[in-house]
Amino acid sequence: MLFIFTNDNQMINLNYRFKGIKKTTDVLTFNLAESNTSSYIDGEVYVNLQIARRQAVDYGVSYLEEVARLCLHGFLHILGYDDMKTADKKNMWQIQEQYLAKYL
Repeated sequence: MLFIFTNDNQMINLNYRFKGIKKTTDVLTFNLAESNTSSYIDGEVYVNLQIARRQAVDYGVSYLEEVARLCLHGFLHILGYDDMKTADKKNMWQIQEQYLAKYL
């Protein structure tokens, strides 16, 4: 598992290169395990620190808390959680926030 901290410009390039979307985002994840049934975790989580700073202000939380939230969010994606459907997003966010509340 590798966490890579980046900025808007780098994230725009990554998002465009791998997803065809020419805009920034807060987190991008890449599952590098050999298969979905692999018994180990391997991946990269790219966290945009510029967005983390803006979101911390918007959400009224500390910068550190928002960076932790984004790291955890990316890690959950590596574990197979998805947030494309409303029910899946609700479940993923509930797990994410429970861990943050427990450890921050």
